[in-house]
Amino acid sequence: MTVGRKLIAVSQLVTVEDGRKPGWVELAPQHVRTVTSRIEAGGTGVPTRRVFASLEKRLGYDSPTFERPGTSTSARLEKDELGRVDYLGHPGRFVEAAGVRAVDASFALDCSGTHGANVTPVYGTLTAWYGNSQASMKCGIVPDKGEWFREAYDMVCAGAHS
Repeated sequence: MTVGRKLIAVSQLVTVEDGRKPGWVELAPQHVRTVTSRIEAGGTGVPTRRVFASLEKRLGYDSPTFERPGTSTSARLEKDELGRVDYLGHPGRFVEAAGVRAVDASFALDCSGTHGANVTPVYGTLTAWYGNSQASMKCGIVPDKGEWFREAYDMVCAGAHS
């Protein structure tokens, strides 16, 4: 099982000149990747609610936490208003990033209680996501490797000087 944040969108590079008064800057976030919740399993009739509830319980999350199958991150940006930020007059070059918490997991589901004593377990994989994360970064201050927003920094700030 892998659990972590994934980058879904990044803004253009924004330059704030020295002496500029504080004020909102409009950004145009661009999708980097789409994460879609889904279950892939051998067999039929996989009880989606049960699979998700089991995962949420295993991770210690309240149920329901994850977006259900078919739900995609593609509309997330409009809901989160990533397109506006106030750099408070601090000069430099900046980038904004948006991400979600994502889980990729394998599972085995024992359905013996519903169809008789000799039912074969169902095996499958699950991709799920929830929430939102945002990060504002100044080019020249390199984020730690392994952080989800480092990918956005590397994409946009390469060669930028602050």
